[in-house]
Amino acid sequence: MRLNLVDRFAGASRLEDPFRDARRWNELVKELGHPDWRADLVLVDDDAMARLNEAYRGKAAVTDVLSFSYLLEIGQGDPALAQGRSGAAQDLWLDPFETTGDSIGEILLAPDFVTRRCRERGWPIEHELPLLVVHGCLHLLGWDHEEAQQGARMRAVETRLLEAAGVPHPLAGK
Repeated sequence: MRLNLVDRFAGASRLEDPFRDARRWNELVKELGHPDWRADLVLVDDDAMARLNEAYRGKAAVTDVLSFSYLLEIGQGDPALAQGRSGAAQDLWLDPFETTGDSIGEILLAPDFVTRRCRERGWPIEHELPLLVVHGCLHLLGWDHEEAQQGARMRAVETRLLEAAGVPHPLAGK
């Protein structure tokens, strides 16, 4: 999978901003999905994230990451990606009504919220950001964490991908 950075963040432009490190994010998730699939990594402000979180999840608050997948869990013919391959949590098909070109979805990040939360909790942002990018990509590939067992399996995949990149999982052991 390749990530295409889309900057809709109204915050100040910072050349060294770690959120805008597209090369690093692509290296981190290159083993997920098909190599020719792409997803948009969209940076948005807190207000936009809060509106989307309420509209799609019924939660009237800003959140760190949201994912919108154009893949289907049920389809016809062979899946575009079979369960267990390249990070897929289940058999996945491209949605012919949603997929445009090779795009499989969008991952939205709220830089101000993430930065503020990391400062408040003493979390290193250089560990949190890779987790959020991987987490968002795994949601595109059918992963969920609503149930404890699903969450544990998803965290194991996150940990494996992060460790391969030399990044500790910020929530490991919690």
